[in-house]
Amino acid sequence: LGNGMFLLLDATMSDETFRAVGWRIPFLASAVLLVVGYYIRMRIAETPVFQAAMDRQERSRVPFADLLRSQPKVLVLATLSFILAHTLFYTVTTFALSYGTSTLHLDRTTLLLAAMVAVAVMGAATLLFAVQSDRMGRKRLCMASAVLAAGWAFPLFWLIDTGNPLLITFAMTGGLLCFAMLYGPMGAFLPELFRVRYRYSGASFAYSASGIVGGGISPLVATDLLARTGTSAAVSAYLMVIAAICIVSLLPLRETKDADFTDGLAPTKTR
Repeated sequence: LGNGMFLLLDATMSDETFRAVGWRIPFLASAVLLVVGYYIRMRIAETPVFQAAMDRQERSRVPFADLLRSQPKVLVLATLSFILAHTLFYTVTTFALSYGTSTLHLDRTTLLLAAMVAVAVMGAATLLFAVQSDRMGRKRLCMASAVLAAGWAFPLFWLIDTGNPLLITFAMTGGLLCFAMLYGPMGAFLPELFRVRYRYSGASFAYSASGIVGGGISPLVATDLLARTGTSAAVSAYLMVIAAICIVSLLPLRETKDADFTDGLAPTKTR
């Protein structure tokens, strides 16, 4: 929807107006999603294990403090392992568009259409990988995503550099498929890594902190690397480093697919 709005504005505004004002409109319009998200959150049911903990009056008074005392290692590893997801998403959907228009001087409409196709595939794939994580395991799919992302880091920009619309679409789709393979399982994997009494604090901190690095810092790093080196190879190398950090961080974490959460503690057993 965001890219579709960009296409509409691009078609109805002059280039000067778009650069001055138009590009801000989709970002402002995204505030509507806050209302939608709030509506969903206020009506979603609590998980059975959390409700059981509430019934037993085991709710933590200062959950983040308890989290830091009990599972600091898991918190750090979970945060580091999820940086790759944000880095992949914003590299493909933000940096690649800027790189294509500013450095390669490609048509903005072509890039937006390629991104829209890639995001549509990503949306379906995220659901598929989320379901598969119930069968294959969260950790296994996340590890596979990191390995594939490392392997796709250089082909991603090689294909974009061709300027061919089909190859650009293929490049972006491949990058966002790697993202979906990590993002789908993470919706369950992150909360399941933490004890029920402070699960929300652990999952939300890991997600938000990784987003600051992957979504906020990574695009700036990529832009700086491109400016300093004049080649996308440096950005690809950066992606490989982030993928390696993800792999190293995932290794010590346990698989949670078949974990028993009924005792209100962290995962205690797996099959």
